[in-house]
Amino acid sequence: MTDAGRRQALARLAALGAACCGVFAAPAAAIAGDVSGDARGGQGAATHGLSLAGNPVVSQASATMPLRPQRVVALDFMFAESVVALDLIPVGMADTAFYPGWLGYRSERLAHVTDIGSRQEPGLEAIAAVQPDLIIGVGFRHAPIFAALDRIAPTILFQFSPNVSEDGVPVTQLDWMRQIFRTIGAVTGRDARAQTVEAQLDAGLARNAARLSAAGRAGERIALLQELGLPDRYWAYTGNSTAAGLARALDLEPWPKKPTREGTLYVTSADLLTQRDLAILFVTATGLDVPLAAKLDSPVWRFVPAWQRHRIALVERNIWGFGGPMSALKLADVMTDTMLKLPVAR
Repeated sequence: MTDAGRRQALARLAALGAACCGVFAAPAAAIAGDVSGDARGGQGAATHGLSLAGNPVVSQASATMPLRPQRVVALDFMFAESVVALDLIPVGMADTAFYPGWLGYRSERLAHVTDIGSRQEPGLEAIAAVQPDLIIGVGFRHAPIFAALDRIAPTILFQFSPNVSEDGVPVTQLDWMRQIFRTIGAVTGRDARAQTVEAQLDAGLARNAARLSAAGRAGERIALLQELGLPDRYWAYTGNSTAAGLARALDLEPWPKKPTREGTLYVTSADLLTQRDLAILFVTATGLDVPLAAKLDSPVWRFVPAWQRHRIALVERNIWGFGGPMSALKLADVMTDTMLKLPVAR
């Protein structure tokens, strides 16, 4: 991909985010680029020449993709959720036991899906045994086994997060996830369903923004902290994270604003001492039965303005910020519900 093409693609993603996540559904050919005549097939599935060259969210892909694949293997939770949202049940997925507790979207429909190993080390024999016609993975984990996956079935590896500093174009993980979802919709021939799902997300964001505005809460500052099980050390979701993209769509101001490659930043209670009007949503790593005071046991916390003003709330264990469109909607709902229960900033 040329530098100019990359800049144009990233600019389109940035424009999407600036439009507050408005619906945009490109046809498959537009998403995938030029059509070639390669007749590559997998497990006997019909293939067509849909090329993913030039798609900024794709890090690696087979030469051709199957025509309306029905037997999909998802090597990460985001892709399992996305496939289910497109009304397609995967024949195999990684870490099936952990999906309900971390994302949970339509987990009942995945109850009998074959487990093909962990997200970090999926089993090639297990994948081959379910006879997939499409495999979806993530570059930073599965690039070393791409050739082996490609021999089993046509494979797409997505770049999980945007390069936030590349070409100076700001792109959030929310924008990126939506482009990944559209690409999956295009490759599976389910563009119309993808549009419907994105419209549902946009409607939910608009509804929640209206709720916050009606309560006089628009413009308030918000931080999502992730408990890590470390003494007074947490992840804060940064300005390019999915959480930050959702906050802006809800007309809230996310903290910290600085983007990072991972969308997270290590912080301590001392970093919060100067954040006087900040509301904090604390994502627990255990359960809601453990009180907040037991988790925030550093002596510094009692001097944090959000603690003093009762503007900290526990949020159930999740990784919605790294999921698909329905996880994003769930996170937006929880952010809104929680903010409305906290005292107004003064």
